[in-house]
Amino acid sequence: MDLHHLVGIDAGGTRTRALAAHENGVFSRCEAGAGNYQLLGLEGVVELFAGLLAQLQLDSDRTTVCAAVAGAGRPAEQERLSAALLARGLAARVCIVADARAALEGAHGGEAGIIAIAGTGSIVMGRGKASQVERAGGWGPLLGDEGSAYSFVMAGLRAAGQSHDGSGPATCLEVDLVNKLGLADWDSLIPALYGGHLQRDRLASACPVVFRAARAGDEVARQIIASGAQRLGAQVGAVARRLCLPTASVTLAGGLGEAEGDWLWAEMQPDGGADGDQPELRRVPARLPPLGGALLLACAHAGIEPPPVDRADCESG
Repeated sequence: MDLHHLVGIDAGGTRTRALAAHENGVFSRCEAGAGNYQLLGLEGVVELFAGLLAQLQLDSDRTTVCAAVAGAGRPAEQERLSAALLARGLAARVCIVADARAALEGAHGGEAGIIAIAGTGSIVMGRGKASQVERAGGWGPLLGDEGSAYSFVMAGLRAAGQSHDGSGPATCLEVDLVNKLGLADWDSLIPALYGGHLQRDRLASACPVVFRAARAGDEVARQIIASGAQRLGAQVGAVARRLCLPTASVTLAGGLGEAEGDWLWAEMQPDGGADGDQPELRRVPARLPPLGGALLLACAHAGIEPPPVDRADCESG
């Protein structure tokens, strides 16, 4: 009997990976370049996926694809991309999700849990026991991104400005951030920041300076980290309550979440436990990367029991 093909795709800002399986397990994988929807546009992503699926040599009539696509977090974008892939005849069924959704599914192996992604930006997303999905944050740099690398650096720059003016406590961030950002002095910050020379990614890359300052005993830096992590923790708690999870498994992900996870986690739960209606949060490592999560979502979309899949299947060349 012919087996149904299942494909998970993780389309990120630097590379796109595809993982193919059937009911008996993973059998093929391939990789291509960046797949961000906002950078490539609809036609660019369709062509990218067409090339990947051609490499996998699948029968499109027996294939279900789930693609986690960076820059396609809104339903309208997901619907347009799904329709374009189906119109091209690349698969029998197509499911497009935000990259955070696949990361959540992979982190908990398709079971209930929460993922807090702290990178340049941040978002919290959770899945309940009845497959309900809730989120908090992810509103971008102007409205949120609590506990993200960008937010820590911007808080550091605000504190540095107050230190420079004498209206706030002294902090080494006044000098350290200016140096890390490659500026000649504090006065050169304003034209660089408002003139567009300091882009969001470059600002976020200075985040290690804030953590180094805190480790060296800078109280201003310590308070910045504590405040941002507590706000991120509040979002995790909010998602857990909406999902009716009195005890929630939480994975910290993203560049900052992985690099400084221990520190962030300690500040996210300052009292060390739960009280009142606060859910109990238990930190767990991710079972699978987002690519594995996309494959699990493809299985769910096809109504097929997931085949055996482990981290090695997702990470092998």
